Amino acid sequence: MKDMGMDAYRFSISWSRIFSNGTGERNPDGLKYYNKLLDSLLEKGIQPYITLYHWDLPQMLKNRNEGWLSDHIVPSETE
Repeated sequence: MKDMGMDAYRFSISWSRIFSNGTGERNPDGLKYYNKLLDSLLEKGIQPYITLYHWDLPQMLKNRNEGWLSDHIVPSETE
């Protein structure tokens, strides 16, 4: 990327890569992956811009709560 003249890189962090089960203990391999990516970008003078991939739902939460339609995942509006 640096050889191409890029000075910024936007990427998404996967919820399920950090929290494999959706909650609880963090996945050390997932954290290591993103730390290595960030360190590499910064070392080359490339500014990272991070987003959270918002459609990413860990499989365990999908199975337990019936996915995005569940009030446990996204609370319904109250009147």
